[in-house]
Amino acid sequence: MPRDYYTKTANDVATDVKRIFGDEALVELQATDLVRWTNAAQREISSSNTVLRGKASHNLVAAQSLYTVPLDSPVAQIQGVHVEGKPLRGISFQEAQETILRSDPDLLEGQTDKFTRVWYEWDGDLYIYPAPAKDVTNGLELFYIAYPANITTLSQVLGIPDRFYNQVVDYVLAQAYRLDENWQATAYQDARFRDSMNRHLAKEDIVDVQFYPTKVVLPEDE
Repeated sequence: MPRDYYTKTANDVATDVKRIFGDEALVELQATDLVRWTNAAQREISSSNTVLRGKASHNLVAAQSLYTVPLDSPVAQIQGVHVEGKPLRGISFQEAQETILRSDPDLLEGQTDKFTRVWYEWDGDLYIYPAPAKDVTNGLELFYIAYPANITTLSQVLGIPDRFYNQVVDYVLAQAYRLDENWQATAYQDARFRDSMNRHLAKEDIVDVQFYPTKVVLPEDE
């Protein structure tokens, strides 16, 4: 996927919404409403699309299983974890509990120099099991999807890429019409927003099909 650009501001959204809605003087639509609706639009879009992709590094600490995720943006989902450059298998919290219960600590003796086998997440914390045997600077890498930070003024740049700008305008317009109790226009803008989001999701599915199934043979596997 090409690199995204972030040039649109909340004021751009407000200007377009006011012109379409017919309230350029902000008589009916308040700036606080526009900021709140824009934040809601960003969160809604981020919940449906892998918009904000990021990566963070963390020092690996010997005998430590629990790691707090140190990120500036709220994390929507952790996509992957690498230890010393090697990916770990992700499992659910319930599966993690069953795995630990089935594992006799005595059986792990003599295996402390091996790579961590699995990772799981609970309430914003990351767990790796079994714990690493040595300290490694930036030995832990997280690949994640984040939520955008809330804007507080109309002058701020949006936290989602420009390619979703029209969807933000559609969402905010729907809220403006809802406030005005114009139910026909509200239904139209809601449908327009959902249709556009579905098209974005379809594009992402095509990218997943084209790239993710590719199998890479590592030298140690040959």
